[in-house]
Amino acid sequence: MPTLIGEPDRLRRRLRLFCRSILESGDSRFVAYQQQWGFTTVWQRNLRTALIVGVVLALLAGAFWKPISVSWRLRQARSRLNDRDSEDAVEILQSALQLAPENPEVHFLLARSYRRLGQFSKVIEHLDEAEGWGWPSELIRLEQLMGAAQAGQLQASAPALYRFLGKGGDYGDEGPEVCEALVNGYFLSYQFGLAQPLLDEWQEAYPGDAQCYLFRGLYFENRSNPTKAVAEYRKAVQLAGGRTDVRLRLAEVLKKSNQFDEAIEQFEICRSEDSDHPEVLTGLGQCFRGQGRIDDARRMFETVLEETPDFFDAQLALGQLEETAGKADRALRWLRPACRRNPSDTEVRYSLARSLQVVGREYREAVRQPAKGKAGLSLVEAARWAAAWARAELTLSEASTHFRFVADAQQAMGRVQVWTDLVRSEPRNVELRFKIGDHLMTYDNPEHGLGWMLSALDIDPAYAPAHRALATYYDKRGKPERAALHRQQAGESGGSSGSDPDDSGNVTEPPQTQATDKTDDGRS
Repeated sequence: MPTLIGEPDRLRRRLRLFCRSILESGDSRFVAYQQQWGFTTVWQRNLRTALIVGVVLALLAGAFWKPISVSWRLRQARSRLNDRDSEDAVEILQSALQLAPENPEVHFLLARSYRRLGQFSKVIEHLDEAEGWGWPSELIRLEQLMGAAQAGQLQASAPALYRFLGKGGDYGDEGPEVCEALVNGYFLSYQFGLAQPLLDEWQEAYPGDAQCYLFRGLYFENRSNPTKAVAEYRKAVQLAGGRTDVRLRLAEVLKKSNQFDEAIEQFEICRSEDSDHPEVLTGLGQCFRGQGRIDDARRMFETVLEETPDFFDAQLALGQLEETAGKADRALRWLRPACRRNPSDTEVRYSLARSLQVVGREYREAVRQPAKGKAGLSLVEAARWAAAWARAELTLSEASTHFRFVADAQQAMGRVQVWTDLVRSEPRNVELRFKIGDHLMTYDNPEHGLGWMLSALDIDPAYAPAHRALATYYDKRGKPERAALHRQQAGESGGSSGSDPDDSGNVTEPPQTQATDKTDDGRS
């Protein structure tokens, strides 16, 4: 049998010689087939390579996309928190939470963001989750202490936080965060004397922290020193020019100081950053009014109320503008809802009383007295006359009620001033703090009264009058759980702390404080 060894090589050589001869002879059909075959082979090879690469990339993405995405979101959230943009941080962290609900740092940073926003129930929820997923217990404890301090519960939290400031921590530099929580608590509980040295230490340790200068500006505002407040706010703007909230504080103090030109400049920058911000637009309108540009001011207030019909400052400003212009009936359109929204505000009460008085007198003058000697009125005429007269008298009576409230408030705030001076020399006088808070809740700003009530409970957690007042406060704000908690604590307190002192030190029933619709969850 003939052997086949070497036969394939010989056949291949003969095939190559044959192909070469065909190509040299110019057979176009073979050339076309060869080109088509060669193209198809390259295309298939490239497609196979692309598919392999795609599969590998898909596998890598499936394995690493989620942790990379979560890590990127955490970095973005930390950046927002550093910029004090807690709302954006919450939005980013919520998207991270959907990807990794078991990530402890996501829960921890959500707790921090909600603490800054004053939403303490969510703080507790996310701290529990963070601890359950293994976040360090010392950081959980630190965040709990900062939440307590921020809420004005300083007696238990402040010593531990000061110890932390003395030794530092491992999770970045938490010093500014701790300082802010403590100062917030001191401001909320009206312990400004304790806040000042901490503000100085904060500035010395972190001179590049814009938040420190923002709080220093707030401190000097409260101390009725607008010149120093403006200087501090300018430093904050220099360090954080992109923060609308910082620039807005500077603009507000400039406006209150009647520096309208510069205030308008700052408000306009804020407007370029947030064109629909009601506080910015209302501030601009108030500056225009201060400059005598009444029509511009009216247009600005109306713009605000078209977008935000219940914005109190714009309602009050437009109502006062109409009252000053002699249009009392138009002023009532804005002053009535403003008074319903914030019944303890003496400014809106007084403006409303003046407008009601003017309108009531107009109603009275419009009522024609029946002429003497004239035949009796018909029933319809008598009814109309009585209705018109009653409307005039009711309007004037309502005006008198508001005037009386303003007079009572002036006397009450005089007492508050005396008590505030006494508190400086007796900072741990719980009864004085309660009385100040009670008067502020009734005759001024309930939020300010809340701070004094909390400061009383910080000194004496079992002080029943403060618990009862806070129960009423939270009831009117639609927060029954908090109200029930304070009502329970008031019932458990008992003893000599269970009675409410009046102005003379005698015992009376707990007052029924008035409150606004504004939430108490906002930050200082």
